[in-house]
Amino acid sequence: MRPSPFLKIRQREPSGRLQRESVAEITATATRNRIRVGVRPGDARSQLAGSVFGRLCLQQEINARQYEAGCRFGVTVVRYAKVMGFASLNPRSLDMLMLGGGGHGEEAGDAEAIAQARRRYEDMFTALNDAPDGKRYLRALKTCILQNQHAELGDLRCGLNILCRLWG
Repeated sequence: MRPSPFLKIRQREPSGRLQRESVAEITATATRNRIRVGVRPGDARSQLAGSVFGRLCLQQEINARQYEAGCRFGVTVVRYAKVMGFASLNPRSLDMLMLGGGGHGEEAGDAEAIAQARRRYEDMFTALNDAPDGKRYLRALKTCILQNQHAELGDLRCGLNILCRLWG
């Protein structure tokens, strides 16, 4: 039986196992996939091209200030969840924010850091909820930044603008 013409024939190790793909092959595959979802070929190797939110920045749908506010939103939500002892938003991922911190909940850091994380989250949440249609903006932020899915661009921009005003 002949192999499919679409499958690339890979070399085998002396033990009979297939050889691993090279870094160049892996990079080429990732670049092709990013181009397929609409990233320009020149931007395909950028780290921003790896997420929906980053692609919006690359395509200049949001500006750099809004992108920074969105990144800060994500960090604030993750830190608050850790301080409160909530489960990770993505249990398969390593939480780089807490590598040196130890456990979960109140023992995750000193009292001042915990109070600051709570205060920052509560200020952010209050600013978003006080705005007209703030719940829609918060939903768009969570969908795009935390869940890496497409959200209504107008709502996302409004939420990011509120965060830009809050954090200066």
